[in-house]
Amino acid sequence: MEMRHVKTFCAVVKYGGFSKAARELDYAQSTVTTHIKALENDLQSPLFDRLGKKVLLTKSGHHFHPYALELLAIYEKAQEIPKDSNHPEGTLTITANESLAVYRLPNILQKYKLINPKVNIVLETGTNEQAIKKLRDGETDIIFLIGQSMEYDELITTPLFDETLGWVLPADLASCDNPLKILKDYQFIYTERNCGYRTMVDNYIRMSGQMPDRTFESSSIEVIKQSVLCGLGLAILPYIVVKENCNNNELIFKPIEASQLIKSNVIYHKSRWISPVLQSFLSILEK
Repeated sequence: MEMRHVKTFCAVVKYGGFSKAARELDYAQSTVTTHIKALENDLQSPLFDRLGKKVLLTKSGHHFHPYALELLAIYEKAQEIPKDSNHPEGTLTITANESLAVYRLPNILQKYKLINPKVNIVLETGTNEQAIKKLRDGETDIIFLIGQSMEYDELITTPLFDETLGWVLPADLASCDNPLKILKDYQFIYTERNCGYRTMVDNYIRMSGQMPDRTFESSSIEVIKQSVLCGLGLAILPYIVVKENCNNNELIFKPIEASQLIKSNVIYHKSRWISPVLQSFLSILEK
């Protein structure tokens, strides 16, 4: 079994067809077809059903796909093994919630780069669901999520920090003791529904009995913060997002009593090979 054939198989699955995979891999379509046929011969089983222009995974293809992703991830990471293991080289791919990417990770990455100057870092943002999928598919090395308790059978989850959630108000509402009492008079700015703590916020407001009449929703934590700064409404956010603004008296933060602890977590795959690049990063997190 050749790794280039495995790579081609994963590309056909990811992009949904032979021609699209050929474009992404810069191959002729006939090359993609040859690679898939060779792989099917190795496995002695068809991997795709061709239904006109559509390409669908067979039962064998579905079974093989997670192994193919794992093989490809290990192969790519193995290329990063340096002659001098004290100075790893390669790429570290991280996927994180926006709030952690902006307010938790920069200091950690600064320490990492001082020790590993030759490592390239790719930092992507996404929702919890997107990050978990990328980790399971081998598209990222490690993820940082914020939310309630997170446990997955095939993943290792380590809590990093307890995160404090609270009301975020414009500075001119500093005298407001209970934001719930004025919620009817202001627009409430929600995070997107896939946000790690959105369910907790929804439950908190629903249990209060003070549902807002006007709402606004954004997938960007920064957009929400800037909207509160501009007086467009109220929001509930982690303290780390607004700490500097509160210190500068630009925003007011009032903690809420959450029904469950909200934590920031680091998560990586339990059974996947840990490259020197990732091992060095995990060592920094342990400190």
